[in-house]
Amino acid sequence: MSCELLLDAAGRRRSPAAMPGHNAGRAPGNKGQVYSADPPRVDEIVAVMRQTPADRHGLRLRALIVVLWRGGLRIQEALSLIESDLDPRRGSILIRRARVDRRREVGMDAWGWSDHLAPWLAARVELPIGALFCVIDGPTRGRPWSASGAAR
Repeated sequence: MSCELLLDAAGRRRSPAAMPGHNAGRAPGNKGQVYSADPPRVDEIVAVMRQTPADRHGLRLRALIVVLWRGGLRIQEALSLIESDLDPRRGSILIRRARVDRRREVGMDAWGWSDHLAPWLAARVELPIGALFCVIDGPTRGRPWSASGAAR
């Protein structure tokens, strides 16, 4: 092997996994396995929502779950929403930057608006203007909530 293949750009030795042809000729460990797309059942989603605390952190999490579930949004679409994207009168949510950079509008039922989004919007009034699902506490208060933070 040539010397440049063993070192990275900074001159450090490369990991064997980063070498060209490391897994050549070997099948992946999950070859042939089929993973079914089992969306969560209604009772599972409701059980998760019941486990959230009654404080504003719980209100935010319940509102996010309802938007993802009832609106059919992807996590990044939900986290990029702002308050003006919501139209409770029409029961619609505007997604400005969908997966393929196109605008789209989705519907939301009255149960989602009244029982879960409205309490979060009422609690969100004291936070700075910006993302609908934002950081609640700390020095980054009011900034958009990250996908990794929401997953935690």
